[in-house]
Amino acid sequence: MERLPLSVNKSNLIRLEEELSFAKDGLELLDEKKEALIAHISTLSTKAKRVRSRINKSMEESYGYLREAISIHGRLTCERTSLGLLLGEKVQIRERGFMGVTLPEVKIELPKLSPPYGFHGTGAAMDLVLMTICKSMETIAELAEIEVGLFRLIAEMKKTLRRLNALENIYIPRYESTIKYIRENLEEKEREFLFQLKRQKTAGKR
Repeated sequence: MERLPLSVNKSNLIRLEEELSFAKDGLELLDEKKEALIAHISTLSTKAKRVRSRINKSMEESYGYLREAISIHGRLTCERTSLGLLLGEKVQIRERGFMGVTLPEVKIELPKLSPPYGFHGTGAAMDLVLMTICKSMETIAELAEIEVGLFRLIAEMKKTLRRLNALENIYIPRYESTIKYIRENLEEKEREFLFQLKRQKTAGKR
């Protein structure tokens, strides 16, 4: 294993042992972060699946009413009516933190529903299209919040895994290898010193 290019001395050994301990603590924290991210991603993925299902069902309902409106009033009338639709919705986006990741919180406020077009040339099918689409907007905002959150969590997960991999497979083994090398060399020097000291004492007695 590749070692760090350091001199063999006691101070380097002490420093490396402290840094190795810090790296192992970091590895443990990153592993905990990884588990928390996995759990949150799993929760949001399940939630996203349910919300998409609700949106699909709502959109199918809206398109059903739209087809009915087109068959009754004609495509051109429906298109002209849709051009004048301004509901006045308000979207608020706030942010919250989770494991160092900024997650959005989306809230949409819809005014009291009142068709902004006249009765002439329109009918119940058009009203139902408007009602079902408005009802879907809160769900769409919820899905946007979830999907942006998922995108950011997955990006953070990738960074966390890269850091974990670097610590586990590169930095910690390199520190351990260097510590072992320095420790063995210091022990060898100590043995050699003791041997020389013993020889000097023996020679002195003669």
